Amino acid sequence: MVTEIITLSLLLGKLTGGKIRNIGNLYINGWYLFVISFLTEIICLLIASKTNGRLSIIIENNFFYIHIFVYLLLIIGLMMNFHEIGLRTTLAGAILNFLPLLLNNGRMPVSINALKFSKLYTQLSLLDEGRIMTHALVDKSTKLWILGDIIPIPKPYFFPKIISVGDILIALGLFILILTNMKKRYST
Repeated sequence: MVTEIITLSLLLGKLTGGKIRNIGNLYINGWYLFVISFLTEIICLLIASKTNGRLSIIIENNFFYIHIFVYLLLIIGLMMNFHEIGLRTTLAGAILNFLPLLLNNGRMPVSINALKFSKLYTQLSLLDEGRIMTHALVDKSTKLWILGDIIPIPKPYFFPKIISVGDILIALGLFILILTNMKKRYST
């Protein structure tokens, strides 16, 4: 969803007279926290899914702590940039996504009905088998499921998916951040 919202923001910004080069004037405090969190999650998921060694087992057994660590870095980085209007909204979304993760073993709850509505049967099957480390199907023991991935976005959307309220706020915040910075006037 992030890729789509960035593309839409850039396109809309350009169509309304904004300048893409203005984004280069945006300084993100603690930018390295975002890089570390992204790389940590990607590397761990790749190791766990592509290998069967001892490291893979360690990652799988400790993924709760890894996922919480990744989100905490993200939240700290967003807090360091609270002065940016768009990133305030993104921070709110990240916190709303973090809460169900924290209470559900580091996994984002996903609605079975939303998956079926969007015809995402492969994901439903993988989640049912417990093969996706970052998400889990909603069941009777799920806490804060209402903040999980419960909002279906089916076809005709190009990339059908299930999103959360937090995802919507994250996307809205990035949209505001990009559009606001593209429209800023800088003295040359």
